[in-house]
Amino acid sequence: MPNTYQHVLIPVDSSTAAQAAFNEAVIIAQRHQAALTTLYVVDDSAYHTPALDPVLSELLDAEAAHAQAAMADRRQFVQTTTVTAFRTEVAYGNPKRLIIDYAKQHPEIDLIVLGATGKDSPHRVAVGSTTSYVVDHAPCNVIVIR
Repeated sequence: MPNTYQHVLIPVDSSTAAQAAFNEAVIIAQRHQAALTTLYVVDDSAYHTPALDPVLSELLDAEAAHAQAAMADRRQFVQTTTVTAFRTEVAYGNPKRLIIDYAKQHPEIDLIVLGATGKDSPHRVAVGSTTSYVVDHAPCNVIVIR
């Protein structure tokens, strides 16, 4: 493990675990004087059913609006901290694959912080599938927050 992290990636959704991970990532970024990137992945896999396109399109638009609002809230919170380099990203697709792809496309990221379970994990007993995938495939260190 490095003595100091330079760039922390925090993938989030609307879950309580993601909020706890975000709070921890902010603390880590402050402690290491690291850049912080928050990535909200809208899982659009359920929105590709041709028979329901109009309804699902509205749901996807609502999810995208929610993601933008969540990122604005996080941006506002970070402004009250000592984190000086902060960026937000919203992406659409499969969360576990997009998180890994994003980390690989940004080699400056040397730490990923994420919640043990996400909003699609009603059973909080085990580590969620996205978290497990990220731990197994990440090109950098990963910290899982419970």
